[in-house]
Amino acid sequence: MATAGSAKRYAQAVFQIALQNNEVDKWRSELETIAATLSYPELKAILESPKVRLDDKIQLITKCLPGLSQLALNLSYLLVAKQAIGILDLIAVEYNRMADAREGLEHAVVTTAVALDDEDKERLARHLATLTGKKVTVDTDVDPAIIGGFVARIGDKLLDGSTRARLEALKKKLVEAT
Repeated sequence: MATAGSAKRYAQAVFQIALQNNEVDKWRSELETIAATLSYPELKAILESPKVRLDDKIQLITKCLPGLSQLALNLSYLLVAKQAIGILDLIAVEYNRMADAREGLEHAVVTTAVALDDEDKERLARHLATLTGKKVTVDTDVDPAIIGGFVARIGDKLLDGSTRARLEALKKKLVEAT
């Protein structure tokens, strides 16, 4: 069974091909099309069925994905042959992450105790951009348990400026002091 590690390797291979052919945006679009089309439950069931011949699956993919480059179709065929069609979404996400990183764009998921308005999101994005040295887009979540402040996840980095974290640190210091 294919894993997230496999998805990353496929995405890296596709990204290298896209860079060589100067088709980063084209591949971004094609991967999204492939992932969206082949994720339909009925189609996915056929493509994952051991009862359906590989040749029939390939013909079905070709009919469902008209207009895609031959390399993108070949990726689809390979994933079906390797019974790895389930990682298409992960491949697309990882590819987009690599393409965005190449363009100097980072995505942050920020959790706050209360919902942020657009002005606050923009201010926070500018602050995070200053910290990372890259342009940052912000997606927000709300979790009242953090009490105040924010927790930001940018790539594999975690910035915890929440009131809850500060209170827990203070509690730890008080316990250690006694």
